[in-house]
Amino acid sequence: MKIVRAGILSNPKKDISYKGACRAAKLLRKRGAEVFFDESGLPEGEKDIIDYSQIDCLFVLGGDGTILNASVEASRFGVCMLGINLGRLGFLTEIELRDIDKAINDIFENKYYIEKRTMLNCSVCDSDKEIFSAEALNDVAVTKKDMARMINIELIINGKTADKVPCDGMLVSTPTGSTGYSLSAGGPIVCPRLECMIATPICPHSLHSRAIVVSSDDALIIKPASPNGMVLTTDGILQREILSSQIVKIKKSQHVAHFIRFKKNYFYPLLRSKFLNWDR
Repeated sequence: MKIVRAGILSNPKKDISYKGACRAAKLLRKRGAEVFFDESGLPEGEKDIIDYSQIDCLFVLGGDGTILNASVEASRFGVCMLGINLGRLGFLTEIELRDIDKAINDIFENKYYIEKRTMLNCSVCDSDKEIFSAEALNDVAVTKKDMARMINIELIINGKTADKVPCDGMLVSTPTGSTGYSLSAGGPIVCPRLECMIATPICPHSLHSRAIVVSSDDALIIKPASPNGMVLTTDGILQREILSSQIVKIKKSQHVAHFIRFKKNYFYPLLRSKFLNWDR
C-alpha cells in the first residue's frame, strides 16, 4: 500500500497525552506521509483534520469501541484501518502499541493483507416511509426503554414471521459482533469470514426462542410493540426511540469494513487468548 495521506484516530481516554498518536505520526512522517487527525483527538500543535475521502489508511488507537466508532465513516470511503490496542480485550485491534514501529514498516513494505468484515444497514420506517437509517459493524438492537417491563417482538425474515416473543429486546449482529453483545445474550460465536447475520432475542420469556443464523442476503424486520417505549441502538450507541407504529428493517450494508492484518488463521488463537484473559 502506498500511503500518501494517513489518518490517526486516538481515544483520548486511553491514549494519555496522545503519546501513541504522536509516535505513530512521527513514524509515518519519517516515511514521507502526510498525517491528519480526527478532530475528536487532536494533539497539541496539530491542526490538520481528517477528510476520510482523501486518506489512504486510518490508524486507530484505543479499544474495540474506538474502532467501532471509526468503522462507519471509514467504510463509506473504503479506507483500511489498523487497530492498535490500548484497551482490554481488543478483538478488532491487530497490534499492541509496542509493535507499532514494525507494523508501519510492514505496511510500507506490503507485508500485510486486507480482511473484509460485513456491516449492517438498519432503517426505521413508519407507514412504509423511511425516517431514519444507520450502519453498524457489530450489531443493531431494539430494546425496552422501561427497565421493569418486557416488550413484544415479532421477527420477520424474508417476509415470513420467524418468531413472536415477549422479551427485553431483539439483537441482530454480524459475525464480527458475535463476540460482543450477541455472546452475552446467548448467541453463537461465528467465524468472521462467514457471510451471515445472527438474530438473538434478549432475555426471551419463552422456552423456544433462540438465536437464528441467517444468510447475509436475507432481509430482516423487527416489529416491536410496547406502551412504555423502546429504543434503537447501533454498536452500543443510542440512536432514537421507537414507536409501536414503527418497524426496523435490517440488511447487509453495501459498505464493508477493511482491516489491515499481518497474521493469517489468527481468529481462533485470538479467541482463546482473549477469553482466558477475560476469565482471569
